Amino acid sequence: MKKYFSVVVFTLLITSHLAVATENITETKYKNSEELIHNYPNIGEFSSRKENKNIICPFHRMLERAGVYDTKRPTNNSKIIVSILKIAKKAREFGCEYFSCGSVATLVSSGQLTNGKDLFSGKARFGAVNLTRLHKAKGTAHQCGLTFVKNGTKVSEEVRSNTLRKLEEISESNIPAGNLSKENLMKVKLDICKSQDVKISGPGKLEVELIYAYLGGRDRGFIEYDDVVRFLHAKMPLTKSVSGLSL
Repeated sequence: MKKYFSVVVFTLLITSHLAVATENITETKYKNSEELIHNYPNIGEFSSRKENKNIICPFHRMLERAGVYDTKRPTNNSKIIVSILKIAKKAREFGCEYFSCGSVATLVSSGQLTNGKDLFSGKARFGAVNLTRLHKAKGTAHQCGLTFVKNGTKVSEEVRSNTLRKLEEISESNIPAGNLSKENLMKVKLDICKSQDVKISGPGKLEVELIYAYLGGRDRGFIEYDDVVRFLHAKMPLTKSVSGLSL
């Protein structure tokens, strides 16, 4: 009980820190895809840098490929631990509201800290997130995903290909062809969970909501299949939301 109380207190402290930090942010316009690809060529269409499949979150896998987490570690290191404040700052540059992504990072960090073995071995740290062990974040991890197997710890080519095949079939039957709705994404997600005998969780549903929003779904009322392909392969979609991703 004491351990969980300490984690909650820690979460509140970091969240308060983020709230104070946001007071100094006045920029309201977020960069579009072209600007981000110009600044970070590694997430462009012809990037030679490989994605890190140990990062199961597509958004952070893309940021890692962009190189924003490279400062203090070799490229594609198997253990990538990043401070919550750095995650909030870099995620905002890519279009996620500072407080939203900062709060999620805080919850993930808190969930990872509940794993005693990881904490004492240095795989989990106060004030930081281990991006290669997102599956260990109690309360935010989900068992079935668009790119990984049940209880998976890394991207599965088989699952990702199967996901994209199903989405392509749906997009080809839509009008206009090539577009997808949020319901289309959710249907495929539910099919995956059902095939893996997993009941979809709140974080699992949130994954669909955030992907749809990031690819411009809330702005336009649809997303493009080709952009889903890019995003799930850690590349910048050609169209992304410029209004700021929020929870």
